[in-house]
Amino acid sequence: MRKLLVLLAVLAVLSLGVSAASASNTATAYVVHGIPGVPVDVYINGKLTVPNFQPGKILGPLTGPAGSAHVALVVAGGNPANPVLAGTFTFPAGSNWTVVAHLSEAGAPTVSVFENDFSRLNGQSRLIARHTAAAPAVDAVLLNGSGDIIARVGPVANGQQGVVPFAPGKYTGGLVPTGTDTIVFGPLSQNMRPNTVYVSYAIGSLAGGTFQVITQVVNVGR
Repeated sequence: MRKLLVLLAVLAVLSLGVSAASASNTATAYVVHGIPGVPVDVYINGKLTVPNFQPGKILGPLTGPAGSAHVALVVAGGNPANPVLAGTFTFPAGSNWTVVAHLSEAGAPTVSVFENDFSRLNGQSRLIARHTAAAPAVDAVLLNGSGDIIARVGPVANGQQGVVPFAPGKYTGGLVPTGTDTIVFGPLSQNMRPNTVYVSYAIGSLAGGTFQVITQVVNVGR
């Protein structure tokens, strides 16, 4: 419960804007809603700030001053006087991260926070694979034209990530449970552009039929 409030408080603070803050007192974040079937309204200091935040969506970049805010989570369309969760939190600034509301491997709601590496790439590409789904540990794999696995990255367990640099080009990949060669998701094709970070999130539930991968694309310049 506290972790979910932390997620909402991060979203609250970063949604307030930066007009009165210097760069040294600001923070930047992305927020991923990876819990299937639970749209929410987010109230900040009594004001509806993010209505109907849908599963499978990514907010950001959100940049704002460090500070405190009272946050309430309400079922979408519900009465803000009867929040599901509420609390007041204070957050420091100066970092860039992504906060993901998702399911644990066992299927319980949880939150994971990842620091973002959006440093320059000097013409290369970077893949960041984040496991935030109700599923066992997986490997990310690259396939050749015949569907054979030619490269593997992992294992990546729930709440963890794998980071891989790539030369730009078109790749075909998928996810396999660690220790097997059986593709459980994919294959998917992606044209990896230079100076670009691709952040993929596995969300939902494999057993529940809501498993999917959503990808954030961030150009980090030369």
